[in-house]
This record gives sequence, structure tokens and C-alpha cells, in this order.
Amino acid sequence: MVSRWQFRAYSRELHSAITLLLFTGCGGPQVAPPPPPVPEGPQNSPEVMQVPMPDESTLQNQVLGINFDTVQAGAFDQGKMWTFEFPPVDYIADVYGFRPDAEWFERARLGALRIPSCSASFVSPHGLVMTNHHCAREFVSQVSGDGEALLDEGFVAKDLVDERMVEDFEADQLIEIVDVTDEVNAQLDVLPQEERASARAELLEEIEGRILEQRGGEDSGHEIEMISLYNGARTSAYVFRRYTNAKLVMAPELQIGFFGGDPDNFT
Repeated sequence: MVSRWQFRAYSRELHSAITLLLFTGCGGPQVAPPPPPVPEGPQNSPEVMQVPMPDESTLQNQVLGINFDTVQAGAFDQGKMWTFEFPPVDYIADVYGFRPDAEWFERARLGALRIPSCSASFVSPHGLVMTNHHCAREFVSQVSGDGEALLDEGFVAKDLVDERMVEDFEADQLIEIVDVTDEVNAQLDVLPQEERASARAELLEEIEGRILEQRGGEDSGHEIEMISLYNGARTSAYVFRRYTNAKLVMAPELQIGFFGGDPDNFT
């Protein structure tokens, strides 16, 4: 318990401390003396030393003798997916030892097929088509009957009558490539730049319809696609023959379809 006289003593000490703090905080700022003047240096700019660049051999020897110039640009750094318009005949001749001619490329083109989300190919003169297992998996399940598990167990038609009709299937065969570049350029070059994009779309649609009519119209089994290559430097009409009458002949069981060990594009 604090007595009255002790409380008064504490109060006087506290007042003195507060007063000291107030005087200290309210004191005016002291003006520091100005810094001494900086002596002026020479007005001329410092001289720039010219250091000669070492040559390539010197650089290689100074860095553990390693040649870092090991990355060389190649002709096919962007891949080897070529168009039928401009196949690399010289490259094929140099690497594989034979020079394919126009007839060879035509046979290769006619043997290739485009099916939903995949590619395929003819493997017989009677229309037998081969593709990857995962490309036909949907159709294997589609033709499975009650109580059947063809996807797991596999399927093979021992005779023509055993083949099973597949619905909603399309196979496109590229039978012709029509170069329409000159026609497109002739009609677009006379137009103002701001009108060419819309005019090009209308023109390609017109050419597509004309080429389709020349080959029998919509019921002829042909499909026309307008293809632009090299940022529009070449424009072609791709004429496809479309096959829709397809039957399942054979499909191995699912586990065999995984054989090969490549999960990205298993067969």
C-alpha cells in the first residue's frame, strides 16, 4: 500500500520526467553547417579503353577447351510432315536411296485415308482398311451384341457374312488436288486491302461449290475442302471421295491393343 507522501513523491518525479520529454521533443531543430564544397574535377570525359575482342579459338581454349557452337540449324527442324504438293524428293533420294516419281506419290496419296479423329490406309484392293486400335474402339463397342464384350475379348469375321455394319463412320480419300492460287490472286489483287478478307471467304466458297458441281454435286460422294498453305501463298481445292459403307472385320482384344508400350499413340 502506498502512503500519501510516497504518492506525492512519485508524482513529482513523474512530472519531472514528462516535462523533460516534452522539452526534449519540442526543442527546435539544429541547423547543421553546410557541407564543404566539392572540388571540381577535370572537365574532359574519361578516356574509353579499346579492348580487342578475342577470336573464336581463343574463347574456346579459355573455357575448358569446349566448343559451345554445337547447335546447327537443319532443313527439317520443324518436322517431317510434308504435303503432296511439294514432297522432298531429293531428301528421300539421299536418305533412303530411291527417288519416288509422281506415280509413286499418287499411289501413296490414294492409299491414305482420313477417318474420324484419326488416319487409316487401304491394305487390299478390295477396300480393307487398317487403323490404330484406339481409333476403332468406339465402333467395336457399337457393334457388340447383348452379352458380348468384343472390346475385351476381340472380334474376327471368318466370312463376309460375319462382318458387322458400322454406323456413323466416314473415310475420306484424297483423290485430287486442284490448284486455284492464280484464280484467287487475280480476283483479290484488284480489291482494296480492307476488303480482301471477306472477299476471299466468299470467293473460296464459290470455287468450292463450282468444283463440287463439276464432279457430280452433293450426291456424288465427294467432299471439297479449300486449303491455304504458306499464309495464303498457295490455295488448293482438296477433292475427297467419302466412303460411308463400312463393316468391322477384325479387332484384337483390348490388351493386345496396348502392345508396344507407347501410351500416347498405341496400336
